[in-house]
Amino acid sequence: MFTNVWRRGRFAALIGACVAVLATGAAATDAAAASAAAAQPQARVPWKAVGPGWELAQYTNGAPTTHAPTTLYLVSPAGTRYSLYTWRASAGFAPGLIAWSGDKTRALFNGNSQGQVAQLDLLTGTMTRFRLAGLAYAIGYTRPDGLNILGVRIAGQVATLARYSLTGKLVKVLATSDGYSISGAYSADGTTLAVSGTTGLRLISNAGGVIRRLPVPGTDPNMGCWPSRWWNAGAVLSECFDKKYDIPRLWLVPASGAKPVALTPQRTSAGGDYGDIDGWRLASGLYLQSLGACGTLEFNKQNANGSITPVKVPGTLNLSTRIVTAYGPWLLVDAITGCDAPSQSLLWFNPGTRAERWLLRAPASAFGVQAVVPYYSLADALYL
Repeated sequence: MFTNVWRRGRFAALIGACVAVLATGAAATDAAAASAAAAQPQARVPWKAVGPGWELAQYTNGAPTTHAPTTLYLVSPAGTRYSLYTWRASAGFAPGLIAWSGDKTRALFNGNSQGQVAQLDLLTGTMTRFRLAGLAYAIGYTRPDGLNILGVRIAGQVATLARYSLTGKLVKVLATSDGYSISGAYSADGTTLAVSGTTGLRLISNAGGVIRRLPVPGTDPNMGCWPSRWWNAGAVLSECFDKKYDIPRLWLVPASGAKPVALTPQRTSAGGDYGDIDGWRLASGLYLQSLGACGTLEFNKQNANGSITPVKVPGTLNLSTRIVTAYGPWLLVDAITGCDAPSQSLLWFNPGTRAERWLLRAPASAFGVQAVVPYYSLADALYL
């Protein structure tokens, strides 16, 4: 999933949540669990074994008043960490990780100024920097191998989604926005994208051009529908805003043009769930990424009658819990574990058995995990 900047900012949500915790005197988590230890050097990366369940994660022990190096790790499903690249503390804030190519060889970062991107060769450790044509900003790689960069250019009230070369040259305009913003999600084979629209989704060819429109009933044209990701080879999971409530609801939208099916009921402002934006069906149930109060993210389980039960993850503050991907019975969780920074940690969590497997556990005083991108699968969450 690739998304525009209209969504709630991740760090604004986390800071807002932490202010609330500090006001109530909640305790921080174990500061002794330093997460940057025991990393293996890049030369020992077993690249042939890298696949589902692996992720790239940016981590720092820096804090609001203290700079520290930021390291990009490759993390195995069992938690083995391989250090791939480190930004010095004197460099200030590192560029933000946004994508990992499907061929496993490159990582993409947004730079600190408009249109600037950085690309890291994961095999050699070589970093290159360039700009996308027209000062577009990168939102991901094309699928399946990442041979192009997907980018968005904003000009006045119109947003344009396009493919760019690996050196930043415009290759092909794919779609323009129905409104002021645009997002798209690639099919697994990379031949088509599901793109946002005012009354539903649009199925777009990777070669350019609309294949068909996919209307979703009851959608508010002022807010529209936004693809979360492909649910399977034939349907797209989409969040659509209802005309009456303007609260997002999840729909399964067939790429064939068949009638969409609602995955979640319509929430209202009277409930604790301010809308559902992603979902995963595991053997233990249907789990949702939902919007909470003050820009936070909620982790919920949907019951048979459509109601929700909040899922609490032990060892976290359960204030703003981001689900990154699914892998078998596990969900990869990026969660607040301390509010001094605020502090972010990464773990696998099995909501059926409540088992945990910690991957990067940050001290309460450190920022911790800055960004995480999993190896590509249809279970990967939307980019926040």
